[in-house]
Amino acid sequence: MRISLAGWVLLGVAAVLSSPRSEAQGYDPRPGRPGVVLEAAGEFGGDNVVKVFYRNGDTQDIRAGQGVTLSVGAHYQPVSLPVDFAATVGYKFVTTSDYHTDLGIYRVVLKFTGTYALPNHFWVDAGPVVHTGTRLNGDGYVPDIDFDTSVGATVGAGWRWIGVTYTNMHYHSALTGDVDASNIGATFTWKF
Repeated sequence: MRISLAGWVLLGVAAVLSSPRSEAQGYDPRPGRPGVVLEAAGEFGGDNVVKVFYRNGDTQDIRAGQGVTLSVGAHYQPVSLPVDFAATVGYKFVTTSDYHTDLGIYRVVLKFTGTYALPNHFWVDAGPVVHTGTRLNGDGYVPDIDFDTSVGATVGAGWRWIGVTYTNMHYHSALTGDVDASNIGATFTWKF
């Protein structure tokens, strides 16, 4: 699966580099001028870390790649390149549906991407992602777990300010060993 995915990514990059450039992500690219990035994302997937049982018989799975991310950062497109580079820092979290507990996974997300604009306001992007300070807060129901800092990669595609992403990420702790935190998601990105 990973070899096949890498092949598709390389094929996509080759197709992108041979396409004419256009505006993307709802902003007018201004090469040589920095700008601000605001991003929100909802992501799903990864290994199940905790299964929560409620008194009414309902259950909820908390997955390693699951969560909502809110980020802010900066972007810059060099005059000599048709790629807009962005760096963001965000906070990603997922909690139980019970508001009387803090049981959930929390982490800081550092993301560095290059976005290439396609015709008709479509775009593709890719880059490395770092999750640090990743913690399962057991809130007294299960043991707290601190995961090591993890480095992964993300690829995405979209139209104007909305897109879909795939992130390949793995967490590790002495208690759990390796945990797959890979996910797919929907992103909303505004560049000013």
